[in-house]
Amino acid sequence: MSKALNMVERLREALPDNASTVEVIVPVYNEESILESQLVPVLKVLPPGFRITVIENGSTDRTKDLLHDLEESYPALDSLSLPLPNYGLAMKTGLMESQADIVIIDDLDVLDMDFWIRGLRLLCRNDVDLVQGSKVLAGKDDRRPLIRKAATLTLTFLLRTLLGYRGTDTHGPKVVWRGAIKDILPWCEYELDIFPTELVVRAQKSGINIREVPIHLREIRATPLPLIERVPRALRDIWRLHRSFRGRT
Repeated sequence: MSKALNMVERLREALPDNASTVEVIVPVYNEESILESQLVPVLKVLPPGFRITVIENGSTDRTKDLLHDLEESYPALDSLSLPLPNYGLAMKTGLMESQADIVIIDDLDVLDMDFWIRGLRLLCRNDVDLVQGSKVLAGKDDRRPLIRKAATLTLTFLLRTLLGYRGTDTHGPKVVWRGAIKDILPWCEYELDIFPTELVVRAQKSGINIREVPIHLREIRATPLPLIERVPRALRDIWRLHRSFRGRT
């Protein structure tokens, strides 16, 4: 059996019996350099019932045009466009628009189908609603630069200390029953980079069952926003979210 056919079978077999549709939501911004090379291999192995929706937000390169060309060639691909760069709003829009039984959230430079399969298999259990990928749980297999790992550990400490989160990561890929989070989405107030964190923390506070699994990232291009800008903004947003939750207690 070829590698492609094997992946099709693995995805199909991992799908829970009570689910028939899966939508993969991928926010993108100025990704013309990797858009086709990342999407096409995945689109070629999606079984029936699986779709990818790319949420383009504020791109100034050829990302939007390339997406339209790909949509003509691959029926399992859809795209939406937002006028301004806003990662959190792009993710939230995709979740609000989705009608799939299961939603997978992933980044274009990741698209980890092995993680999708692990997540789908966990959703087959009655005690898991949301599967969160964790860079922290990768431990010694985390191959990112030391400064990136240090930043992740710092943010994890703040998540636990200020927000009471009982996990290790809130960013990164997710596999979730859409019905489990649909009532939480309207309550998420913040966008930009903090939306994934607010979503997962609110989910945990609402009693949604979250299971973390390790993910092993490989960097294929520089991040759109330098770490020196991302970390201060993340610290600010976690503090804002802390004050928001505290104001409701």
